[in-house]
Amino acid sequence: MLALAALSSAQAPSASVSSLITQVNSSLQTTDQLNPLTPEILETFIEPLNVQLERNSYVYRDGAELKLMGKQWTASGANVYWLGLDQNVIPPAGVPFYAPSNASYPTNGRITEIMNTVQTLGGHMIRAETLGISVGNPLSVMPALGVFNEEAFNSIDWSVFQARQHGLRLMIPLVDNYDYYEGGKYTFLQFRGINISTASYSIVDPIVQEFYTNATIIQDFKNYIEHLLTHVNQYTGLSYAEDPTIFAWETGNELGGPIFGDMDVPVEWCEEISSLIKQLAPKQLVVDGTYGVNTTHLNISTFDIFSDHFYPPNNTKLEQDIALVETVNKVYLAGEYDWTGDDPQADSLQSFYSIIEGRQNMTNPVIAGDSFWSLFMHDVGAIDGCSIFVNHSDGYTMHYSDPENSVMNNTQISLVREHFFRMMNKTVSSYLPAVPCPGPTADYTYL
Repeated sequence: MLALAALSSAQAPSASVSSLITQVNSSLQTTDQLNPLTPEILETFIEPLNVQLERNSYVYRDGAELKLMGKQWTASGANVYWLGLDQNVIPPAGVPFYAPSNASYPTNGRITEIMNTVQTLGGHMIRAETLGISVGNPLSVMPALGVFNEEAFNSIDWSVFQARQHGLRLMIPLVDNYDYYEGGKYTFLQFRGINISTASYSIVDPIVQEFYTNATIIQDFKNYIEHLLTHVNQYTGLSYAEDPTIFAWETGNELGGPIFGDMDVPVEWCEEISSLIKQLAPKQLVVDGTYGVNTTHLNISTFDIFSDHFYPPNNTKLEQDIALVETVNKVYLAGEYDWTGDDPQADSLQSFYSIIEGRQNMTNPVIAGDSFWSLFMHDVGAIDGCSIFVNHSDGYTMHYSDPENSVMNNTQISLVREHFFRMMNKTVSSYLPAVPCPGPTADYTYL
């Protein structure tokens, strides 16, 4: 009855009401139980409809700036790597679980709570590795070469849908540089009989470069990408390639060559993979997944965004990266960083943020935002799950509102939250509002 097509983003809400009220009331079958809608009541319908229209619009790159519906859009938020497949929770008996890698699917409640938490933090986006990296594990999207597991899409579908329902966007890497439980480039090599020791990532066998140069392995990876991007979400009816909720695909996580940090990712591979993504998802953006800004990649036309990771935060490195990307009039993100303040070698989080915030009113901001590593909340679904925080022992886990947080933890979390709001030109205090567990499955006002 209320056709979204009748609403135009160019119309003010009052104009939308005027254009709709006649057709709406004429279509109502008025009875004693159903009263015609007045202009004042119908006006209250418009905000959530306009929000839904904006959520269904694509983030796009305009030179060195990201925009949404003609306005600057900032990409600040959290890394939540486990949304598609987790390694930190042992589920109840009878629930899918792969013990050798401790892999299980996160519950819908855990996913929903994360969306409510990122909203409360003031974030706009989530970077989520296992929404795109899911190979070689029995619970993966592709457990074996060319074999696809449709059950694995359940948590991915729900994550994408819940991000949409909470006004958040997703950035999704497609392959990992490491041999972790979710799979990665080593998995694709193993599929073709190339087994490499990953006892140390400092230096590995140079044959690892076959992931980028072997035509058969490249095609295997491209087939996986196509299957993933063309999957139709059961909750939205959209393929992942069509859904504006996914604002960007990242060619990989911390990609490099045989020597850690060498940024040895061939231009030819970058062009081939990014061109495929653009072919499948022409309205979504592509991020160079190299670990750092490789200057030989800057002029690849199918790359929209470059990024780097900061362990610890380093202001000099940040400014150098921004300057490099500015030369080609593209966008930069601080894709991961240590938010804790525990490293004595780190530049302060506030000074790191000041550089990012200081560019937002420039004609060419270049840096569109940042995403800290990483967010975990409660074990929703377990007995007393909303009182149990999921633990991950890498030293960078953020537990928002955990009563066991130190004063330092909460001070740093407040800095993160205040920064995210400043990126939206809003000011909040250091107070940390509570987040319901798991909280509502939809919010129709947040953008």
